[in-house]
Amino acid sequence: MSVISESGVSNTIVRLTSESNYVFDLELAAIDGSLHDFYTEEGQKSYVVTSTVFFKLERGKMIYKGSEVKEFIFDGKGENHMRKAEYDEANSLQMLVLMDRKLSMDLSFNMNLPRNVIAITKDFDERERRKLDIGNAPWIILDNEYPRTGYIRLTDKGWVFRIETTLSYKAEYILNLLYVMSREPIPEALGYNYPLFLADKLAKLYRDRAKRALDFIAQKELTRYRTFRSLVENRRRSWSLSQ
Repeated sequence: MSVISESGVSNTIVRLTSESNYVFDLELAAIDGSLHDFYTEEGQKSYVVTSTVFFKLERGKMIYKGSEVKEFIFDGKGENHMRKAEYDEANSLQMLVLMDRKLSMDLSFNMNLPRNVIAITKDFDERERRKLDIGNAPWIILDNEYPRTGYIRLTDKGWVFRIETTLSYKAEYILNLLYVMSREPIPEALGYNYPLFLADKLAKLYRDRAKRALDFIAQKELTRYRTFRSLVENRRRSWSLSQ
């Protein structure tokens, strides 16, 4: 057995074998968000969108069941609003939830973690990543803390992803589950989670579409406000000179 040490704890690498082939019959949702900050005469505002895609796993096949998009406008910066919107959506669902979040970090923002969530992120410390150049994928490394933290690689040429989960299932089960959701033949999503890939694309589609409209409207508002302010200032100066 190969092991890797993180924070002084050695975790066993679990690999996918022909004997560990689970048959899944469950519903799941993948949630992702995106945002765009813009400015009006009232100050900074943020457009936040959350997208949720729904799938069913049935006899090893992934069946698309639909999607839902929610859009919000908030005052100020949007990052915390987006985080809360994603978790509100996740906690409203009674199914397995996939997120592109760092659960352990979000706990420090007092987020309520869903009971059945797997969070998958590509970005983490480069020193950790160098220790994880391990072949013979698919494999998973997963501890038993809360939230459970580890790493997963689903193809030898694919990324190593950091995962965090509130699920108590065996690491082998979670590896099988994520492997089934990574087999869509899309080069950009190779070795990643297809439902999360789709949720990300949907959120960015709505963000980019709204960005053009919001920037145009905001610029028009600012132009009108600046014109009005210039007229007021010019009149004030003219009035001062005439006194």
